[in-house]
Amino acid sequence: MEIKTIGFVGVGTMGRGMVKNLAKSGFKVLAYNRTKEKIIDMKSDNISVVDSIRGACQGDIVITCLPDDKAVEDAVFGKEGIMENIKGEVFVDCGTTSIEMTKKLNGACNGKKIEFLDAPITGSKLGAEAGTMTIMVGGKKEVFDRCLGVFKAMGKTYVYCGPVTYGQKAKLALQMAQAMILESYLECIVFAVKNDVPLEAMERIMENSAAKNGVGMFKMQYIKKRDFEPHFMLKLMHKDLGLAEKEMKRLGMDLPLAKHIREVFEKSMGRGEEDVSAIVKELEKKAGIELRES
Repeated sequence: MEIKTIGFVGVGTMGRGMVKNLAKSGFKVLAYNRTKEKIIDMKSDNISVVDSIRGACQGDIVITCLPDDKAVEDAVFGKEGIMENIKGEVFVDCGTTSIEMTKKLNGACNGKKIEFLDAPITGSKLGAEAGTMTIMVGGKKEVFDRCLGVFKAMGKTYVYCGPVTYGQKAKLALQMAQAMILESYLECIVFAVKNDVPLEAMERIMENSAAKNGVGMFKMQYIKKRDFEPHFMLKLMHKDLGLAEKEMKRLGMDLPLAKHIREVFEKSMGRGEEDVSAIVKELEKKAGIELRES
């Protein structure tokens, strides 16, 4: 199967960059977003903004990039949804979706003799725009191989993880790690600044030690500017941590740090529409300080 046309459902924070990079790589994209006005400016020679999910389903494959299980349920199984209208041979879910929903999607695809890949992404808004995302993929290896051109257009790293659900399982573990690393980094910085260590000095120390980490250093540049416009919304990390917590319970695992990290995000859910880095505000409030550029 040669993939020329891609139906894309869910052109939000991440989807916008993904669609543009698919078009830049020569694919014809049929882009659907529930709020059409938000993507009307994306029309180009290779991007058609369609009026319905049915319109997006005319592609050789269909990709969804949706925020949660309810949005997936509505888009896939709702009236005029993907399962009723899909014409192509492959359906790829790039959102972070529960294991139960992923199994349901796979079962529905099997019933229609459509191949399914769960392919959650990471890399934030900037990674989606730059085409540098990491994509974790579950499904048949031969289907993964057939879709390599699509993954290469959207990301820099694409990892085959195993059968269906293994992409989502990998993503949940990754989200848990990223949340814990970010919180530990911010706690360290707030602790140092409260104890009169200059912010810039502590940042430099962290950058040149074994505690160096990508997520903390990346987020600090925005925190210091008090810029919490979402690259990845706090409420979505909270949702992902809930999915991870559910899997840990199913496996009978006791992971001490992981048990507490969702509570941190729970306390910050009043800022759910802001970037994930807004968890720092709770630490700042308790410490009576604010991390700002000098």
